[in-house]
Amino acid sequence: MAFMGGTFVFPGGALDEADTSDAMAARSVLGRDEARTRLGENVAADVALGLFCAGLRELYEEAGLLIAHGESGRAVDPAKVREVYAPHHAEVGHDPSRFAAFLEEEGLTLSTELLVPHGRLITPERSPIRFDARFFVAPMPDGQAVVPHPTEVHEWLWITPGEALQRAHDKKMDVPIPTLAILQGLAETPRYEDILQGRHEQRAIEVTELSPLVTCVLAPNPGLMEGAGTNTYIVGNDEVAIIDPAVADAVYIERVAREAGKRGVVKTILITHGHIDHIGGIAPLAEQMGVEVAAFASEAQFVDRTIADGETIAIGGATLRALHTPGHAPDHLCFVLEEEQSIFAGDVVAGFGTVVVGNLHEYMATLARLRALDPVRIYPGHGPVIDDGVAKLDEYIEHRTERERQVLEALAAGLDEVPAMVKHIYADVPEALHIVAARSVLSHLEKLETEGRVTHDGERWELAG
Repeated sequence: MAFMGGTFVFPGGALDEADTSDAMAARSVLGRDEARTRLGENVAADVALGLFCAGLRELYEEAGLLIAHGESGRAVDPAKVREVYAPHHAEVGHDPSRFAAFLEEEGLTLSTELLVPHGRLITPERSPIRFDARFFVAPMPDGQAVVPHPTEVHEWLWITPGEALQRAHDKKMDVPIPTLAILQGLAETPRYEDILQGRHEQRAIEVTELSPLVTCVLAPNPGLMEGAGTNTYIVGNDEVAIIDPAVADAVYIERVAREAGKRGVVKTILITHGHIDHIGGIAPLAEQMGVEVAAFASEAQFVDRTIADGETIAIGGATLRALHTPGHAPDHLCFVLEEEQSIFAGDVVAGFGTVVVGNLHEYMATLARLRALDPVRIYPGHGPVIDDGVAKLDEYIEHRTERERQVLEALAAGLDEVPAMVKHIYADVPEALHIVAARSVLSHLEKLETEGRVTHDGERWELAG
């Protein structure tokens, strides 16, 4: 096949002008106006019905399944489909005019009323091979069996959406991103009846165009630390970079690929750091797009190229300068977008609250380095865009300085263990967050120890000297 050859996809193909003909319409249960209503799109009525008919025609051509009924109103005899029609299904289904004539000769009417529209995916204008695909679901005809197209279908499977997703995840099946997205939506619908009755809507993925050079796709991984989810950024025009594909969620991955395609051809995937909520979607994107993955650390299996501190990446009218910014994580990178005097900050800065710090001594140096750049805008890994980068960095530095003062005061008051300090310093914070707060206090103590200002014996800390 010219498109997506060698992969597992649903049966389907192109809408032919003959699919919209009066001859085909005469062999359909649905009329043109009703088909347009069911499709729910602003298309011509003949095109709407043609899509329903083309779907059933392609199903017959590629899988030998005929969803139709005879003049009696009963479904077509499955034995006749297998024994009489099956030997010729590929050539009959391939030609819409011949298919319509076949239906008339056999006294058959397409059961178009059984098809339920289930989404539409459109490849971006810059894609090398484009498609505008509508997806339909329908019940499997009783008694019929799949008879695959002898040359176009080399292997077929009849499995649940969940099983297909698992096999794709385990790399036992090669499934393209659009098909994965539809499978994910089907798997998330608990009841078969809900799908056939059209009570399913594809899960929405939030997308925001933030500037002429930047689009943000919000990953569906909300949580206590992630907020609404991880921000995945698409940067550039004509040629683009994707920063931090967060999760291997098929609906989200398809949207990232689609939004990237609107801007241009993906050339690289950039990683701010190796925490799972920033790298979980790398594999499906990189493998299907065939692009390199670049990061500061090279130990991870998915990294193709390491990025050095200060390295410049020019892509699609955007100039990204990489900065090694440890503190939250040892391998952390920020990317300065020179054209905007903005920073993709990963988890160094958040659009809400503060961040978890691993090494506070390094983190304070990172904040000072970013502050020296006088950034106009900060694109954080989590939370909304920060439109006054300087003010936010000043706020972060002041916050950490104040927290350090509180830790020193707690030590001076005789509180020598982390839990006691947390309870005192974070008295107005819910106890559910005290575990995170303990990590923050410990990072302050470790920084102070590095500076020779405190010492510890086991879990007990005290002021030096």
